[in-house]
Amino acid sequence: MKKLYQGETAKAIANFQISGQPVNLMLINAVATVKKAAALANFQTERFDKKIYNAIKFAADQIIQGKYPEQFVTDQVQGGAGTSTNMNVNEVISSLAVEYLKGKVIIHPNDHVNLGQSTNDVIPTAIKVMLLRQIDELISAMKLLEKEFQRKSIAYKDIVKVGRTHLQDAVPITLGQSFGAYATFMKRNIQRFEENKKYLYQTNLGGTALGSAINSSQSYLKFANAELAKLTGYPFKPAPDLFDATQNSDDFLHIANILKTFTAGLSKICNDLRMLASGPRAGLGELILPEVQKGSSIMPGKVNPVILELMNQICYQVFGNVETAFHAALNSQFELNAMLPIYAKNMNEAFILMTNGLKTLTEKAIKGLKPNEKKIQELFDNSLCTATALNRYLGYDQTAKLVKNAVKNQTQLIDELKKEKLLDEAALKKILQAKALTEPSDEFLSHRN
Repeated sequence: MKKLYQGETAKAIANFQISGQPVNLMLINAVATVKKAAALANFQTERFDKKIYNAIKFAADQIIQGKYPEQFVTDQVQGGAGTSTNMNVNEVISSLAVEYLKGKVIIHPNDHVNLGQSTNDVIPTAIKVMLLRQIDELISAMKLLEKEFQRKSIAYKDIVKVGRTHLQDAVPITLGQSFGAYATFMKRNIQRFEENKKYLYQTNLGGTALGSAINSSQSYLKFANAELAKLTGYPFKPAPDLFDATQNSDDFLHIANILKTFTAGLSKICNDLRMLASGPRAGLGELILPEVQKGSSIMPGKVNPVILELMNQICYQVFGNVETAFHAALNSQFELNAMLPIYAKNMNEAFILMTNGLKTLTEKAIKGLKPNEKKIQELFDNSLCTATALNRYLGYDQTAKLVKNAVKNQTQLIDELKKEKLLDEAALKKILQAKALTEPSDEFLSHRN
């Protein structure tokens, strides 16, 4: 197929042979959507006629529909604040629009497709469109995992196990409570993403180069943002301070930080599950993960937690993506953040990795996960995690002595209690009832021998 891009794109190809990967098509789609909105605004403000508008609209729609992906060739790592990407889209739209008009009218990439725009307002606005779409995709994946954690919390509500702090036995907890905490974590982070999308709704579209709206107009600002809102379903509107919206990237970093916060908690959950599934004989072995592939090329029958390992690695990569995004903002100067291409590249990758990772985690690890109830009971019976319940009856020091004796003598706590005859058996039975120790209680017994 012939090349639809033109001279500026060719220069970008020559200048930026860096990553070997072109700009992600999600961003290209978002830029084309901005171009479509801008074209309508230019028509509504009578800056060009309906014939030119229809041609640009047709061309932009072709790109939005995913056609001609091979024409978008600028490297994702590039200088110029995204000018190469903006011109790549301008030139492809120009060529397609000229074809639409059968060559009877020249549609210029700058004079028509980029009319009333600058790279400095097009690219930040397109990044916001892309991010909002990716946030919604991520939220959908998060909701699936939250739902699965919630199902597990109900299914396992009566399975009492050893709770652990500092990797040491602590007090009893139900497996359902553990998974309920995971579900609550997911729900809270879904809410964070939902609530903070609003920071991406204000754009500098129409502010052009610096925010002064040179070569634009107040009417254009209004029409372009209104049309972009209509096309995307997000309530875009002009930022109250276009200069601020052009030079500062804190709205982008706010979203990056929310993603980082979520990623940290998710990595912790995956670490929990990996340790709880360790074994099957020499580890904790409280959980049984679905077997998705051989665990070793040399050790027969070995099963590894590959999906959890995958998710951990995704989390590490996302941390790196977010760190790069922060450095991109840190090193902008004066009226423009010229480092937005590397921000876009890294955040796009982070959201893709996290969304696909969550889907894989839910389908291939969490749904098929099962408790090893025999092992859970064995570890619980052999632990001293019920000792804390005795504090209110025997005091901390007396209880600590019992625990130390049990460890020294390799006995059960109940054995030491009976030996010392500190509480009668009826009281012991009630005090050390495992399930009751996982819930708040106002009851206090005073049955001592």
